[in-house]
Amino acid sequence: MSLGMSAAWTKMQPKKKRCKRCGLYYTKTLSQCDHCSQFDDSQLVTFKKQHQETLKGNSALGKTMFLCAVIIGLFLIASF
Repeated sequence: MSLGMSAAWTKMQPKKKRCKRCGLYYTKTLSQCDHCSQFDDSQLVTFKKQHQETLKGNSALGKTMFLCAVIIGLFLIASF
């Protein structure tokens, strides 16, 4: 992808703003965060905890995929 296409693609993306309550990004055109605006404080704590657990799970999955790629790469190198 060329630099011009990359800049054009970035310009087409909607502008985002970080929510002060939950820390996630939402579109600037919205008046409230679409992730946490309907939550009260206790529900927000639960939402943040679930989000952190999801991030940890995604990180573990990424590490597992990387390890599998390294093992496959070693098998390919060893086969020559």
